[in-house]
Amino acid sequence: MAIHKLANGPLTITVVGVEQTEGQFGPQVLFTGDDGTMVYVSLSSATSQLDRAKLTFETAVGQRLHFEQVKKDGKTFTNINRVTGGAPLAPAASAAPARATAPSTLSFDEIVALYANCVNAAIVHFGARIEEAGITPDAASIQAAAATMFIKATR
Repeated sequence: MAIHKLANGPLTITVVGVEQTEGQFGPQVLFTGDDGTMVYVSLSSATSQLDRAKLTFETAVGQRLHFEQVKKDGKTFTNINRVTGGAPLAPAASAAPARATAPSTLSFDEIVALYANCVNAAIVHFGARIEEAGITPDAASIQAAAATMFIKATR
């Protein structure tokens, strides 16, 4: 899986995973795309930008998002926008090449990697949410959540 640095240019991905991590520069959010591309955004930027787009870490999964850095008054800002309608945005030159996401165009290894990302996202996000509600997650509920994300990502 390729890590895309926004300093190298913008990136548009269909998000299959969102995970808060601790990075070299403090708390960060890891966004994983359906093509395996990963991009890290500071927690404060990710939270404010997702809030502006009326998304949460959970609802960003399955969304097509455009990430970019802009410079203004000597400062660098990260923008995250939903991609809706119109012509698709061009991927960054350093990003993995775009490809169709229909299951028939994916190799077996790509399908396995995508589903593994969906299972991980289901455990991290769905499992944590229902545990907070006092419900013990079971394998069937995790599998259903992962399958839902996988289907959404491959259509």
